[in-house]
Amino acid sequence: MNINRFGQAPRKRIYFISPLNPENFWTMQSSVDALGAKSTMPSITFATLLGLIPGDLNIECVFCDENVSKLDLNMKCDLVAITGFTLHWDRMKELSIAFRKRNISVAIGGPYASLYPDQVKDYADHLFVGEGEYTWPQFLKDWIKGKAAPVYEQKTFVDIKDSKPANWSFINGRDYLYFPVQTSRGCPNNCDFCDAIRLVGRRYRTKSIDQVMREIKNAHAARADVVFFSEDNFFVNKSFTKELLTEIIKWNRAQTRPLSFSTQATIRIGDDEEILKLLADAKFSVIFLGVESTRKACLDEINKGHIFRHNPEKAVARISSFGIIPFIGLIVGFDNDDESIFYELETFLEKTGSPICSISILNAPKGTVLYDRMKEQGRIKDDLVGEWHFSSNIIPLNMSQEELQSRHLTFFKRLYEPEIFERRILKWLANIQYFTDKYTKSKPNYPKLFKFYYILKFYLFHEPKPVRQLFFRVLHKTWKINPRLVKKAITIMSQYCHYYDFANKDTNVPSGKSRFF
Repeated sequence: MNINRFGQAPRKRIYFISPLNPENFWTMQSSVDALGAKSTMPSITFATLLGLIPGDLNIECVFCDENVSKLDLNMKCDLVAITGFTLHWDRMKELSIAFRKRNISVAIGGPYASLYPDQVKDYADHLFVGEGEYTWPQFLKDWIKGKAAPVYEQKTFVDIKDSKPANWSFINGRDYLYFPVQTSRGCPNNCDFCDAIRLVGRRYRTKSIDQVMREIKNAHAARADVVFFSEDNFFVNKSFTKELLTEIIKWNRAQTRPLSFSTQATIRIGDDEEILKLLADAKFSVIFLGVESTRKACLDEINKGHIFRHNPEKAVARISSFGIIPFIGLIVGFDNDDESIFYELETFLEKTGSPICSISILNAPKGTVLYDRMKEQGRIKDDLVGEWHFSSNIIPLNMSQEELQSRHLTFFKRLYEPEIFERRILKWLANIQYFTDKYTKSKPNYPKLFKFYYILKFYLFHEPKPVRQLFFRVLHKTWKINPRLVKKAITIMSQYCHYYDFANKDTNVPSGKSRFF
């Protein structure tokens, strides 16, 4: 048991719990298994809270990620701290009830608690609403004195330069695929279906370059191989992004074990070749792009029609030419969608040679413009349960809900059929034009060699014959295109097994309810 201690004995003990993830698209379970890990990412929330604990308080902290280790319901502690998203809420309630039965106080914060405090308050002795950089240290000081309040609310957005570096001392880095690092908060867009701005606001706030670099170094020291920049949009302030990438390249080149990076960004990043070159030189392997739809009328519905100013087809192709995998985010179920949308989306992915994508069904979280509009029209069927694949709380306009879900599932499966996927991945690999020369002196990365062993073993013993054959066929054809592309092919194939397995699970039966609950 890893215990972080502050101040002097005797100490009060806090039990941090990261709730078990219900099976869903983003847990990447087959990829986790294929790479010999235990979970996708550790909790950046708890790592940040640990970094914010004043050193002079007499506190010790024990951490449990239920996705990695077994929960101890009999843990001797003075406080349980829980955080989570919408899809964690059922588990968060269970945890709260279990520990409060033992007369242990429970503190709950994070995205779900901040968005729906009225639902959480009955399960929390101490409820945290909003960002925690100021309220968490104040709570701890009050708690040590026995004067902690029932609610701590951050009513204004904080200066995130006041945030402390994430403390990863409580985890084993090899248990995870990615380490999250946050460089900014706030999104200038105002998409009707998105509730992120309720959490982080529209004003774009950044940490200092020195702060971000320190967090990258901390992740590297904690044995990270890949850092995921977890903000909603990595490309808002070009000068900040350029300066940060320049520093990352300088530092990463000096490492015998350089890091890889991934992030999320707006499609307009594909218009800037200078930034794309810097991303490639910094070893960015994947960028998630919220393309959402190939129909402007659909994007206009959700106040995102501005995407078409940047020509998604050309932007994606340009990103790919730098060897960066475009992870395309698509949504179906708009009012301007009909059955032909599935053919249009597949054509877009084929033309751009985009190997991987997420296809969600439009949902409306409470508190969003979309939810209010659908509610007014009498088209909200269920509460959102936090899962956007294979379910929706919206009654669609041009298809029944059952037809939409059935067509969506058929489309999802088709995209990841071995022959169809092979066509896209080979086209993507053949179109790469830029190869960075910044890391010719880096030493062999033996942990990554072990990961290849795990991937090979997974495909040999866990995947069906057509998928197994695809794996070896792709590697063979990639070598013939260009041996330098083999690493990129392996990266994509380490993810493909998840998309194929997820799309083809027997439990993916369309219904009015999420299959995860």
